[in-house]
Order: sequence, then C-alpha cells, then structure tokens
Amino acid sequence: MKEKFRELSEKLDSYIKTKRFRWYRGLILTLGFAVTGCVCFLAGFFLNRSDNMIYKSNISATAENQTGIVTSAAETSGPETTETIKETEPVTSTEAPKITIDEDMLHSYIYDDITLSDAVYDYTDTTKFENRNSLKDVPLPLTKKSFTIQYNGTVTAGIDSSLIEVVTDNDNYVITVILPEASITSHDIHADSFSITNIKDNLINPITDDDYMNACLSRQDIMEQNAIKSGLIDDTYKSAKETIFEYLNLDGIISSLYTIEFVTPDSQSEI
Repeated sequence: MKEKFRELSEKLDSYIKTKRFRWYRGLILTLGFAVTGCVCFLAGFFLNRSDNMIYKSNISATAENQTGIVTSAAETSGPETTETIKETEPVTSTEAPKITIDEDMLHSYIYDDITLSDAVYDYTDTTKFENRNSLKDVPLPLTKKSFTIQYNGTVTAGIDSSLIEVVTDNDNYVITVILPEASITSHDIHADSFSITNIKDNLINPITDDDYMNACLSRQDIMEQNAIKSGLIDDTYKSAKETIFEYLNLDGIISSLYTIEFVTPDSQSEI
C-alpha cells in the first residue's frame, strides 16, 4: 500500500509541474473571478431597484417607526396639546342638581288650596238695661224702664290668607311663612238665648225687642277684649300654623329636607 501511495504521489507531483495543469488552474481561477463579479453585480443591481419589495418593506418599516415616534412625541408634548384635548372632551359631572322651591308657587298653593279655620270664642254675659225719656237732656219722670238680660254670644278671629308671605332659603333648606295680623272677623249674639229678668216696664216708655238687642250690643267691645285676653288671637295663629305645616309636609321633598318657620307680627316661632 505504501508503495502505491508513493507512486501516486510521484505521478501527481510530476503532473502539477506540467504546462497543462498550470493552464487548467489559470482557467479555473479566471472563471471563478468572473462568476464572483457577475454575482456581485447582479446582487447590487437587484437590491438598488426602486420596485424591490425588500426595499419597500424596509422603507415602510422605517416610516412606521418614525410615525410612531412623532405620535408618541405629540401625545407627551407640552400644554398646548393638552389644552386642545381638554376642550374637545365632554364635561361630565356627578353632582346632583340643586333642589329649589319657588316662593310664588308655595304662596299660590297656600292661598288656593288651604282653608284656614277661624278661632272661636263662646261666652255668656249678663247685663242690666235702664232707660227713660228725656227732654233737652232732662230726664222725664214716670218714663223709666229697666230689665236684666243674660245671653250667649260668639266671637271669631281669623287671618287673610291672601296676605301670607312665603320666603324660601334653598341653600339652607328653610321655608319661612310670614303671617299677617289676625283680627276679629265676626261677633254674633244669639237672640234665642235671651233670658230676661227684673223687668220694669212703663206705659209711656215700653220695653221693645230693640232694647234687648241694644243692651247686648253695648257690651260688644267688652266681650271682644275678653276674647282676646282669653287667647283668641293666639289660637288663630296656632291653628293657621298647624294647617299650613301639615299641608306643606304632604310634599315629600319639603318633609324630608326643609324646616318650616313661622313669623307673626309680634313673634317668631318654629313648629
């Protein structure tokens, strides 16, 4: 085996030294350089074409990256961009609308829908009546008449609802009702309750039904003052306050949120 390898090696050495081998080697190298140059030329031409897909893809990717950078920069830019965004955003609020009650509406309700009851004072009075004829303010003899009468009467007092004023404080949820001055509205004398005693009649100057009524009317102012002293006016205000208070509190918003206060001509109180 060694001798065969030695012979083959000697033949190769002798062949390499021949002109034919050197010619083939030069041809192979030339062809190699030529093929390498052609490949490089074609590759450069292909990569530099404007319609090359790889080129386009690289350009698109670069443009997208630049657009993203610009967009990001715009989103994080200064106050001007932020202000523009704020102006276009809808303004929303979770605050509940303020509850308000109209004064004129309340006054209308009180005047039209509420009937205020008068306060009543019943009394029984006894008085003596005496009379005689006179001539030029000189009493005439034998004309005297007299009697004692007991009777019943009723004095009532009330408030004019059209004069009631209403003030609403919607910030503090207070309704103030200003009541006008209460006054005597009627004074009735019950003729069917007359009880007459100690009658002293006179033929010249007889007792009449008008005498009975005049005897009672002469006591009218006194009876009304007694009624006021007994609390008739105070009862009038109390009744009006209770009626208005109950009526207004039929409204759910008023009953749950508002305080109702009353003002009278001489005092202020809250139920």
